[in-house]
Order: sequence, then structure tokens, then C-alpha cells
Amino acid sequence: MSAGSRRSLHFVPGGNEKMLAKALTLPADGLIYDLEDSVPPDRKAAARPVIRGWLEAHDLAGRERWVRMNTLASGFGRGDLEETITGRPDGYLVPKPRAAADVREIAQHLDRLEERHGIAAGRTRLLLIATEMPDGLLNIKEVAAASPRVAAISWGIEDLGASMGLGRVRDERGRYLDIPRYARIMCAVAASAAGVEALDTVYTDIADLAGLRRECEEALAMGFAGKLSVYPAQIDVINAAFTPSPEAVAEARELIQAFEEHERKGVFAFRFHGRMVDAPHLALARKIVARAGRVRMS
Repeated sequence: MSAGSRRSLHFVPGGNEKMLAKALTLPADGLIYDLEDSVPPDRKAAARPVIRGWLEAHDLAGRERWVRMNTLASGFGRGDLEETITGRPDGYLVPKPRAAADVREIAQHLDRLEERHGIAAGRTRLLLIATEMPDGLLNIKEVAAASPRVAAISWGIEDLGASMGLGRVRDERGRYLDIPRYARIMCAVAASAAGVEALDTVYTDIADLAGLRRECEEALAMGFAGKLSVYPAQIDVINAAFTPSPEAVAEARELIQAFEEHERKGVFAFRFHGRMVDAPHLALARKIVARAGRVRMS
């Protein structure tokens, strides 16, 4: 896993040279070069060498570079891997996994490709969009833990909604209805159980930055480490929401120090700033400090 932050991973259409060039100037923590939804079937083969060329020419100064592949079942996925792996992306975003076996099959292809091209074994990571199919949502625990290559999981509602025939996924206030809310919750829980990062899905109302900010704050409270973006103006909002404030970091450091002082006295629960704290509060404080450290390293 990269030592940097994944507050924001931004989708870039894989065959669009103008958008690929603009993406280099964006403040996202990582870019996702898309070979799936933004590239029509008759252009996928032509888009692969374009993405490989951009991977080879631009290392993004340490920021992550991902490729959203097509599913293996589509007939395009294997070619996506074979024709872009020499660009040494940080990993592949995997759409629509239905079961752990789907993830393991991709991992096995990567095993062979890394060996063939002299790439360190296991270097190429996977980011799973784990809820785009109903069976993927039901199997999300096993999917999230399917391979050591998995660095993070996210969730999606557009494909899930289409496959289930959902007429709408939000209420009149813009809040998620039951099925997408369940998918979001399970993504956060499954990621934590598997020891990988949870990344919140895209916010498609690109003009509504206030709604995006509210959704980021909800995601942070649920344990998500970042959010996927589809429009450049969204990136600053996302980065700000998932960056711990100086005040939060200072209080977390103070709490860690207080725990160290109390531990020397054999005390593991005590009063801190008017509230009782114990081991879970220490774990959260450490996560805040670690997240702040990753942001500085990015």
C-alpha cells in the first residue's frame, strides 16, 4: 500500500488526451484512468496504449495511478491488464466483482504478468467496487478479503440500481434510500474487517458542492478514508473534508500523550477534557495522527 493519502481518487476518461493532460494539474491524491464506462467498446483497444503511454511518461510525483479495467467476463479485462501493466500502474480498479473468485482470478493474471515483465511480486494493488452487483453486495466480506493485493474497496449504486430496477436511490432531501445506504454501510464494515481502506462512491450532482461536502462529512464519520470524484471542482471539497484539522490533530496528540502518562501509573481509563476515555479513544486518536501524516507525505 502506498504511504500516501487516498483522500481523493479522480476518474479520467482513458481515451481523452485533453482530459488526461488536464488531470495532471489537479490536486487529487490519485488518478483513475478509466477503460470501462467512459470508453465505448469499439474504442477500448485503442485507448489501452494511450493509457500505457501516460503511465510511462508521468509518475505524478508519487501520487497514485490506477487503471479502471473492464470485467474479465466482458472479454476486455484481460487485454486491459496485459496492455497496460508495463506502465507500472499502482493498481487496477476492479468493477463488478460478484465473488472472491473473481478477485482471485485477476490476482492470478497479475502474478503471471509481474513475473513476465520483471515487476516485483505483489506490487500491483487492487481497488474493488464491491457492490455494483447484488451478489457482490451479498458476498462483500469475502470479496474484500479475497487477495493480499486488495488495498481498498469502494461501493457503487448506479449499476446496482440498474440491475435491481431501482426507480430512485435518494429521497427528496437527497439522502440515500435503504438499499444504497445498506451498500454504503457494508462497504465501510467489510473494509474495516478486512483491514483495507474504505473509499466512498462518487457524488454525481457535480453542481451541488454543499451536498458533496455534507456527504463527505457523513462518510468520514462512517470510517471512510476518502472519496472518488468525477469532476475537478469536487477535489478540493473532498480533500478538505478528509484532512484532519490542526485542532483535531493537536487534541489527538495530547490524548496519546495523556494515555502514555496514565499507563505508567497503571491507569487505562481517565477523564480527558471533561469526558471519560479509554482504549477505543486511543485507537481513534492514533488513526487521526496517522491520517494527518499520510496527507503530509502525499
